[in-house]
Amino acid sequence: MPLWSDPAPCDDDEQRYECTECGTRICSETTPTTCEKCGAEMRNISVPRPE
Repeated sequence: MPLWSDPAPCDDDEQRYECTECGTRICSETTPTTCEKCGAEMRNISVPRPE
């Protein structure tokens, strides 16, 4: 299970993204494609997902 820590609260124009491998979380106005720490895919966790 990845270890993570949340960044400071995101601004209104930012969304929260999480690395699918290492669990790094960032806030960004643009859509990051890869994690700066490990190079894995980032996913948007600001929007609810269907179960």
